[in-house]
Amino acid sequence: MDSIGLSRTPAQAPSCLKELNLEGCHLSYLPEEIGNLISLQTLNLAKNNLSTLPDGICNLTCLKRLCLQDNIVSNLPSGIGRLTSLVSLYLSRNNLCTLPDTIGKLSCLKDLFVGNNNLLHLPSEIGDLDSLKTLVLEGNNGFRALPESICKLVRLLYLNLKDCNLSHLPSEIDRLISLSILELRHNISLTIPDSIWHLRSLKNIWLNNCAKGLSKLEDVVDIIVPAREEELRIWFAYRRGPDVSFVVPPSPLVNQKILGWILRLVVWAPQETSVQYQSVQIEDVICNKICKGRYLFSAYPTDGDHVWLMYIPQGCGGLQLESGDEVEIPILQTGADKVKIPIDVTHPNTFVKKWAIDLIYEADEIHKANDTWCQVVSI
Repeated sequence: MDSIGLSRTPAQAPSCLKELNLEGCHLSYLPEEIGNLISLQTLNLAKNNLSTLPDGICNLTCLKRLCLQDNIVSNLPSGIGRLTSLVSLYLSRNNLCTLPDTIGKLSCLKDLFVGNNNLLHLPSEIGDLDSLKTLVLEGNNGFRALPESICKLVRLLYLNLKDCNLSHLPSEIDRLISLSILELRHNISLTIPDSIWHLRSLKNIWLNNCAKGLSKLEDVVDIIVPAREEELRIWFAYRRGPDVSFVVPPSPLVNQKILGWILRLVVWAPQETSVQYQSVQIEDVICNKICKGRYLFSAYPTDGDHVWLMYIPQGCGGLQLESGDEVEIPILQTGADKVKIPIDVTHPNTFVKKWAIDLIYEADEIHKANDTWCQVVSI
């Protein structure tokens, strides 16, 4: 059907209806009378042929969830700021070129998905979304930069900027004090500001180049980046062995402190693998036969080589490495059934092809501007 006839609905029905699901109904037109559904809390219009929205939709002041993904919407009504109860707004895979300034009035909004549109910029009012926790902008490859006001989103947990063609990030991005996951892949011209390493809640960051200054972080961080053959030869110069284990060597200089350490893995999944939703996990670090650190890292290998780097600051999780310590790191493989299987890195179809360890020591007189890196083992 092309439209729905809400004007013929009995007067009492609009005042009672709380959920309306019209997903995949081939709608090309939505009548103004949609605004008569004054009690509506959930409206699902995903996977239709809508190019515009009526102004009446802005009368749904009780609406909490609005799904508009997979349409051809080119603009939103300027009155959308009246949807003050809205918690989740799904706009991915439309034709949006901009968002109205009034979007900043959505004071209850927690989840905003605007991926794979034609956005060139965000309004500065995006920083007024005080409750926002998830912001997905991936695939808007006309972007060049984000407004500085985005740094006001102090409750933001997840920011996805994959494939946005960004040249730089806001210089005060470290004001995103709650940010836990940052997705930056496929921004090939992106310059990373030093302030990014001051994000105190950051757990996962996805880049397509290697980052410096990891030792400034106070918590565990893992990074997954694509790898070329030349990089693999440099980073993993030695043959691989059956176990991920090492002995902490003496410091390069007398009494030079360890700031942290990095575990590097080459992860991949053979195309013919029969395991669905396969992942590689690390949960524990064993030091001198005692489980000292409790962590949870997960990666989802593909049929291309990726380098998975995990940085663990000294003392994090109670793990305090010293010279002579014997360290073991069990690596597990899981599938859809969640059954965990120990990985043997010598197996030809293992999800982990190579591994290496780097220790980071405090700066010395020779390396005043940088931390001192010491490769312990590469197998």
